[in-house]
Amino acid sequence: MADVLERARRSAPVRDAREALEPLLDELMRSLGFERAAVLLYDDDRAALAGGFGVGVPDAIVRELVIPFALPDDPIVAVLRGGLAARIRDATTDERISPATREILARASLGPVVAAPLRSTTDLRATGQDGKSGAATPGWEHHGQWAGVVLLSRAAGVTQSDVDALVPFARQAEEALSLQRDVEVLRETSEAHAIEKEWLWWMVNGVGDAVLVTDSNNDMVLQNRRAELLFRASDEDSAGKRRAVWMNNFLFTAALSTWNLERAGATTSREVTLVDPIEGDELIYEVITTPATNFRVGMRGTVSVLKNVTDIRHIGEELARGRQRLQSAEEEIRIERDRLDLVLRNVPNPIIVVDNDNHIMSMNPAAERLFKPASATARASHTALANDARFTSFLAGLRLDPAMSKRGEIALADPRSDDRLEMEVSATEIRDARGAVMAIVSVMQDIGRLRELERRRLEQVLFDSEKLAATGRLAASIAHEINNPLEAVQNALYLLQKELGAEANNRQYLDIASRETQRMSRILRQMLGFYRQQEAMAETDLNALVEEAGGLVAKRLRERGVQIANQLDPVLPRIRASADQLKQVLLNLLLNAADSMPKGGTITVATQAGAGAETEVFGRDAVQIQVRDTGAGIPDELIAQIFEPFFSTKPGKGTGLGLWVSQGIVQSHGGTMRVRSRVGRGTTFMITLPVQGPQSDVRAV
Repeated sequence: MADVLERARRSAPVRDAREALEPLLDELMRSLGFERAAVLLYDDDRAALAGGFGVGVPDAIVRELVIPFALPDDPIVAVLRGGLAARIRDATTDERISPATREILARASLGPVVAAPLRSTTDLRATGQDGKSGAATPGWEHHGQWAGVVLLSRAAGVTQSDVDALVPFARQAEEALSLQRDVEVLRETSEAHAIEKEWLWWMVNGVGDAVLVTDSNNDMVLQNRRAELLFRASDEDSAGKRRAVWMNNFLFTAALSTWNLERAGATTSREVTLVDPIEGDELIYEVITTPATNFRVGMRGTVSVLKNVTDIRHIGEELARGRQRLQSAEEEIRIERDRLDLVLRNVPNPIIVVDNDNHIMSMNPAAERLFKPASATARASHTALANDARFTSFLAGLRLDPAMSKRGEIALADPRSDDRLEMEVSATEIRDARGAVMAIVSVMQDIGRLRELERRRLEQVLFDSEKLAATGRLAASIAHEINNPLEAVQNALYLLQKELGAEANNRQYLDIASRETQRMSRILRQMLGFYRQQEAMAETDLNALVEEAGGLVAKRLRERGVQIANQLDPVLPRIRASADQLKQVLLNLLLNAADSMPKGGTITVATQAGAGAETEVFGRDAVQIQVRDTGAGIPDELIAQIFEPFFSTKPGKGTGLGLWVSQGIVQSHGGTMRVRSRVGRGTTFMITLPVQGPQSDVRAV
């Protein structure tokens, strides 16, 4: 294969020389009567004259001729060196010619010959490495130069006149070879340019990025296929694609104009936002621009490479958001951890976490006081060790219980005072995703103190019962004394109503007085035991009751600068209750709220369906009334006493029975009454009532 390629490479100049010289040789041989001719060309690789082609001589024989240029005595080489034609009387016997060459010339019938030099340029000399003419090594170094020798022969022999006749031929051959060489150089250059252009096309279009060239006016001159997808559209494309391509050209040209005004380096990286002509999505491209100059035509422009970084930007943004979320999560975890640590540190109950071998992993400060006291005296250390031993033994016994949460009691000692501590332990197993027990969290509670508090509470209940019994007797006595004059007032009002008639002026005030005295009478009868609550139960509209109670005290409250704001649930269900008793509760709460705001304020009365925070007790079939004020509030130490009889936060004013009676009314309806207050922020009373009334209520048939 290498020999074939080498022969092909060497045959190209022979072919070109034949095309240039063959017409001249044919005409010369006809005019001068030469019968045979052989053309030898200089082969730079072999530094020799090598046979090229023959006329009247087989080319195969001519190609066998190889005359080394290093033989200065060879007459054929001397012709090329001297640049002048010469006659060789008999080349087959000339001793200056090597035997091998003479033998080939004999087979080619080239005996008497005229040797003429062939050159493609004028005044060309072969120079050696030492720079002197005639050196052993030629220097045909300039591209486009040709050199060789033509041998002409006839059977009749050659003469000196034949040599003189070859002078015009040499000039014509020189011109023909120069023209052929120019054509060859042009053809080779065109082929090289076409090859380079083809490779350049593949190189530019083999890149996955869009590449384009713009001139000094920012008009696109060249672009690869990737760039054509963004910036070129045809009439057959859809209107949307043509619009997107127009937009891309506008955006890129505007960006390029802006960049050209900036003073930046030769190669600058920037970004531009384009539109996907197919999908219509927004695309972000990183653009690398490089100034370029076409020296052939003197045109300046810019080479731009557009790299699609949309996914990278989106990934970067998503990573930034993920990093932000991670930082937020870490911050939340840290805050939650600090909060949990703060909670555990402030929980008064000891909390202990142990592993599967009952080794303590962590504990809160309350537990450390039992098992790791800060004052590590000998006595305290001994008590702490004893506590640890009792707890470990106790926990080992609890492990025998298969339940996840276990409960038991243990007796420990306070290392600081050696007081006996009766502790209730609640132990819960912590399991991993596979269900294996990882740790046990134990929470202790000092039930000795709870039992003491329970004992004191029972004593207080008995005391309160005795006090209530005395209160009841006093109330019955007072009610009995008031009842008689009240009956007289009722009779007087009745007679006035009969006398004045229904059409009398201000009859409405007389009716209000009559209703209120009747309500007072019912209250007194209840206190005396003559009233059955069940008989007064009826379907009651709480919203109407709230508005009526507010109307009764509106004038009094306005005089104090107090306003009432009702927030009533329009779909509030009716409840079974005593309207008079609930009105008494509302009036008491409104007046108490007004007393807590001596400088004025706002009382908000709200109703809503449902039990609010007490849903587990009442379920959905309950209603709630809230009375909120903006007063001074009730101190925490007095909250637990406000429902006690004869207790009042207003010294010298009131009897201290209003809230006690109100709570009794609410409880008799099967409801609850709670209070929430903060000093300086106001007080809220929450009354929750069942819709169906108290469970003990027996409805009349």
